[in-house]
Amino acid sequence: MKRILLAFWIIFFYAACTGINENKTDNSAIDSALAAKNKGGRELDSVKTVLIGTFEGVLPCADCEGIKMELTLYQDAANSENNSYTLNETYLGNQTGDTSFSSTGKWDILRGIKGSPDAVVYFLNYDEPDDSRYFLKKSEDSLLMLDKDQQIVASPLHYELIRRK
Repeated sequence: MKRILLAFWIIFFYAACTGINENKTDNSAIDSALAAKNKGGRELDSVKTVLIGTFEGVLPCADCEGIKMELTLYQDAANSENNSYTLNETYLGNQTGDTSFSSTGKWDILRGIKGSPDAVVYFLNYDEPDDSRYFLKKSEDSLLMLDKDQQIVASPLHYELIRRK
């Protein structure tokens, strides 16, 4: 019996130790917050954290020349509750000169908006409803900022962020 248990443990530890490749990158498309990797993603310091992308653009501003926005999304392959983002916003040409703000937080994916039930929406600050923001994934290289009601802003102005290459 001891030989059988010893053989079992040796096989178990061998199987557990082989097949682990910490540098492996999965390039499948991201379809939900539970997906492990995304197309075009690259590994970061942690094996389980993937850079989804950095998106940037200049959005309209009521009392300045525009808001330069840079949104970076990171996905945790092991736990979607640890998906994080960094948002840098610079208010251009306001009365005191350019003013910059940075924020970080968590994000998740929502499905559907009015008129498009399969749309993918990045939901920033889902854990802080007063500070929530929504970005519609138009393509792999483009996000569209939505209003607080998760609707496309009815305006001829530009609310799109483009993936930085």
